Amino acid sequence: MRATVLASLLVAALVAGCGGDSAKAEDTVSAAISGLSKGDAKKVCSQLTVAAQKKLLVVLADNPLGFPDIKAASCQEAITKLHAALDKPTRAVLEDGEVDKAKVSGDKATVHVTGAGMTLDLQKISDKWMITGGLFDK
Repeated sequence: MRATVLASLLVAALVAGCGGDSAKAEDTVSAAISGLSKGDAKKVCSQLTVAAQKKLLVVLADNPLGFPDIKAASCQEAITKLHAALDKPTRAVLEDGEVDKAKVSGDKATVHVTGAGMTLDLQKISDKWMITGGLFDK
């Protein structure tokens, strides 16, 4: 009986832990998306790994979004310019940072951004979920 109770508690703890990770991954993406809608470049860039920031600069330099290419020397400069190029309806869609439930597999996760048509890749680094890719990928 004790073993069954202990096993049940262990399973419940594991499931709760996964749910917490899922929510934290979702929070990371939500913060980045809502930050973009408000022009908070520091907030957006703090959610991205260094490699993802560099990739963002490359992708926006040959912009897949249908407006002029964005040349920038830093992630924050790129996000500031991108925010300026977004129209009000697009900003409104991104404002709430609404995302679907994260799909977590170990230290990796994907989160789909509702209304924006993109799925972001994340990795858990030192107990923090960071965006590694998917942001404006071609």
